[in-house]
Amino acid sequence: MTPVLEVVIASLIIVLIIVLVVITVFLVKFIQEATLTMTSIKELTDVTRKEMEPALKSVNNILATVSNVSTATNKQLELIKKILTTLLGASCVAFGTVKNKGGFISGLISGFKTFRNKRR
Repeated sequence: MTPVLEVVIASLIIVLIIVLVVITVFLVKFIQEATLTMTSIKELTDVTRKEMEPALKSVNNILATVSNVSTATNKQLELIKKILTTLLGASCVAFGTVKNKGGFISGLISGFKTFRNKRR
């Protein structure tokens, strides 16, 4: 081999060794930083979870209370609806029979006339 070729090969080997050392150092630093970052992220999620649990429990309690109030209100409205339906249904039947004889007003007047005639 010629001395120039030996120098070129020796230079190439030295450059390759330097590049491998630099890449190795870079990878070690990268792994260290990634480990620190992952540890920090885990701590952050733990703290966030611990802080959010009471708030979520409070929100769940509020939602349960609202649901109970809504259910109670719906039951009361159904009861009022049934009562009004019963009352209005009976009055509609009464008004319907009077109305069939010529309307509500005329039925009322004829009822008063009949009552007045019976008193004489």
